[in-house]
Amino acid sequence: MKRVALIGLGFMGKMHLSVYMKLREAEVSAICDVNEEALDIESLEAGGNIDTGSEKVDLSGVRKYKDYEKMLKDGGFDIVDICLPTYLHADVAIKAMEAGYHVFCEKPLANRLEDAERIVAKVEETGKFFSVGQCLRYWPAYTEIKRLIDSGDYGRVRYAEFARFSTTPTWTWNNWILNGNLSGNAALDLHIHDVDMILYLFGFPEAVHSRGVVEKDGSISQISTIYRYPDLVVTSSGGWICSDSFGFNMRALYILAKATIELDFSKNPVVMVYPQGKEKYALPLPEGDGYYYELKDFISGIEQGKLSGVVTPRSAADSVKMCLAEIDSALNEREVGGFK
Repeated sequence: MKRVALIGLGFMGKMHLSVYMKLREAEVSAICDVNEEALDIESLEAGGNIDTGSEKVDLSGVRKYKDYEKMLKDGGFDIVDICLPTYLHADVAIKAMEAGYHVFCEKPLANRLEDAERIVAKVEETGKFFSVGQCLRYWPAYTEIKRLIDSGDYGRVRYAEFARFSTTPTWTWNNWILNGNLSGNAALDLHIHDVDMILYLFGFPEAVHSRGVVEKDGSISQISTIYRYPDLVVTSSGGWICSDSFGFNMRALYILAKATIELDFSKNPVVMVYPQGKEKYALPLPEGDGYYYELKDFISGIEQGKLSGVVTPRSAADSVKMCLAEIDSALNEREVGGFK
């Protein structure tokens, strides 16, 4: 049984709490939030773009802190789970590792590349187990499609497009997520999911060319990108400028040599496969979501003494690097390359 200290009890913190309530291998022994009201939560309801559930929560046996440094000093746990605003990730993660704890950090790893690299360096220095919430690498719809692509049954990918669209997030602490200097706006915070999946599937492109909707603070709330690869075409688009009645959706389309695969969370079934010359079929998907599988994988890796490597500090830093390059491309109206 691994004991977890959870820092940050907003939307994503409650999402992680809901997962730990399901995992037999872990228990939350301490929580921390600067907002005292958040420490007295009784329900998982959080108001984000994905349902956290509405179960009742009993935290009567859990130690509660407003100061994470005091929590780190007091100890009594094995893992620190960081669900704080992005701009706080680096300092908190580094202090947690220096204090001797393994760390799971929500995505994006950081909002600046230098902070992402600081974290990577500290992981290498301390040897602590560390992973990042790039949940699409664990989300059944995406993982089963990757499995199908990797099998080679339908030949190579010739074209792929990814998209996620959301209403404007209004549920964060002090509205930090809409401050581009703190979050990177949607071009980093939201779009990084698809960027990470593109890198997971295809590796770094030769270059990117992006356009975006630029807000008053100079950050980008909606971005579209073409990724230049030598042997396939890849595009993506993501943002949170949809009207409040739209909600949230993520989708993707993969065109292979012998099949087309459609992923769309607004439809049921979520994933359809259209083979060349054969009948279409729904791709069977395991139950559960990426949040569950990523935390289960991290806990299991610590218990076994070796992480799976599905997400690494370096892969998470690379995804930040790619998003920042796309933002650069969009703001300066130029192609950006030189990633390898």
